[in-house]
Formats: sequence, structure tokens, C-alpha cells
Amino acid sequence: MVNGDWQVVSSVKNPWGRIPLTGGGRTLSPAMEEYKLKLSTKLALPDTEARRHHYVPQTYLRKWSDDGKRVWTLDTQTGLARRLGVRDICVSENFYRVVGSDGLEHNRVELLFGVVDEEIARIQNLLLNLSDPDVLTFDDFMAVGVVVAMQRMRTLQTRRLLMQYDSWYLAQTTDAQSQTPGSAIRLAGIHTQTAFSAVWAAADIFTTRQLELWDDPQGRFVTSDCPVQIPFESGVRPDTVQASRIWWPISPSRAVSLSNDHRGEKVVHRRVNRAMVAVARQAVIQGRERFIIAPQSQLGFLPVGSPLKKRAQIELTCSQFHRGKYYPPPSCVVARLETYAEYPRVALCSNGLHSHDPKLHEMG
Repeated sequence: MVNGDWQVVSSVKNPWGRIPLTGGGRTLSPAMEEYKLKLSTKLALPDTEARRHHYVPQTYLRKWSDDGKRVWTLDTQTGLARRLGVRDICVSENFYRVVGSDGLEHNRVELLFGVVDEEIARIQNLLLNLSDPDVLTFDDFMAVGVVVAMQRMRTLQTRRLLMQYDSWYLAQTTDAQSQTPGSAIRLAGIHTQTAFSAVWAAADIFTTRQLELWDDPQGRFVTSDCPVQIPFESGVRPDTVQASRIWWPISPSRAVSLSNDHRGEKVVHRRVNRAMVAVARQAVIQGRERFIIAPQSQLGFLPVGSPLKKRAQIELTCSQFHRGKYYPPPSCVVARLETYAEYPRVALCSNGLHSHDPKLHEMG
């Protein structure tokens, strides 16, 4: 974009014969409409009694299990590597418990994520077994975008970063002495509402990328409690538009890469070497929240025994520009970044426009 106008910088063949966009959910294919309907019908069902909610599907994690029940994990807070049951990782008590329009708490959001999990499993299995690109339909490709978008947004890390920003935001709007932290159920409501309302627009960004499948016959790919990774660049996580690659490992032997390197093909297959595996591994190590899931043979390439202090944190800075528009002092625009650091960081101007949040440093 130059001076607010879009400029053509390159052109490439569209292998789908259709525009791979939903217009933020306004233009859906029949298959996507059916998926959306499945989600909406769950809202009318009775409340579920389940209380332990998985934010990474067990079916996804089992691809790293040799017995279908347990996986090798590295707890990066303690440095300990242990074999844990898939039922006991990437799970949190009442993670999806929210307050409904009637003012009552419920767990029906878990039913919606049941539909999401079914689609994740379908797409994961489809891509794991894909050898002929022509087998992948347009609807399947669009579903890849939706699956990647939702799996990226629903994690514990997203919830923690939301909590950091929410704490700072409340400090700007509430008297500091009377302010109380946002409750877990309030944050869950904001988190889940944001995920489902933003999923189509997020998916549109992913479906404008080149789908690549990276294959490793030696089974060296690892994953984490944040399955979809946007790698940090110089300590800063780029946004979904600017990122050169977006990773989604789907088994030890195959990883999905959504690239900006368009080739005009439905799918690009790549056979990886050691260096390429290392790039994918580093993205997982830095981008995880707490747990890394890996084949036992790969534990030696992970920081076992060395707790990691750094992980994703928010950073708030002031800018005089926003979307190409200049805001002269004393006005400013608060920019929010995600950085690889030990603690969240606030580096705002001293024009008297911002309030200090003493609790933010404790939320790293």
C-alpha cells in the first residue's frame, strides 16, 4: 500500500479458480454455511456438565503418541520432561465457562468447540494423508484457514495476553485504588466471543497464503500447547499479514506451513533437511505457552533441565501514526505488540494520557 492506495507488486496463478475469501464470513460456500449452522445449533442445547476443558484437542495431541494415550512433554517452567496422558495436558478447569444473555453461567461454549474439534480432526487427517494436491477441494482449503485461525486464537497463551491488556485497559478507565482484576469468567467471555466473531476475518488472511506441506521421514517435528505458530522476528511477533510463515505441525512427520511465497499451486510439498527442522522447532520453543510435545527421540534437541524464562508478552508503545494517519502531540496512538520477553512491557509517553498499572508486571 502506497499513500493509502493498493499497488500491484506481483501476480500469480490462482489454482482454485475462485477467490479464496469469505469477506469476513459474509460470503460462505454451502459447506462453510453448514459448518456455521452446526455451531449455532449448539447454543440451543442444554448446558454440558463437563468442567475440564481442552483448549488443544486430544485428537490433535494423539498424533505425537505411540500408544494413543500418552505423549512426551517438556514443562518449560520447570525444565522437566515427562510422559503425560493426553487427557491431562492443554486442559484447564472451566476454561470455556461464560455468562449467558440470561445472566447465568454455563459451559455450552464447550459444545461449540466440540464442532471445532471435529473439523480440526478432519482437516488434520486429510492433510496427513494428502499426496495428490487435486484431492484437496476448495472447501477443504477454506476449512484449513478456519481451523488454523481458531486453533491459534483459543489457547491459554491468548487468554493470558488478553488478561495483560485487559488489566492495563482497566487501569485507564477506573480509579486505580478501586480497580479489581477482571474475573476468570469475564475474561473467558471476552476471549470466546472474540474468537468466534473474528474467526472468518482471520481465516481470510490464511487462505490468501500458499499452502505448503513439509515432510520429515525421520519424524522430528514438535508441537506445543500453542499449535499454530507465528515465529518471532528480532524478538517481535509480526502480525498475520506480515509474517513470512505461519506454522501448524500436524504430526512428527508433517507440518503445515502457510507461506507468502506464492507458487500458483494448490499444495507445495517440501522434503525437509536438518536446518529446516531446526527452524520449525525454534518457532515452537519460543512460541509455546508452557508445554512442548515431542517424540521421545527429539527430547535431546529441547532445553530439558533448563527452565525458560522468556515467552510471549505484550508490549505497549506510543506512536503518532495509525493506519497512515498522523496524530500530532499531545495526541498519540497506543500500539500493542507481542514480544519474546520475561515480562510485559509498557513504554508509553509522559503526556499525562496514560495511567500506570502496577499489577501488569506480575502477569508475565
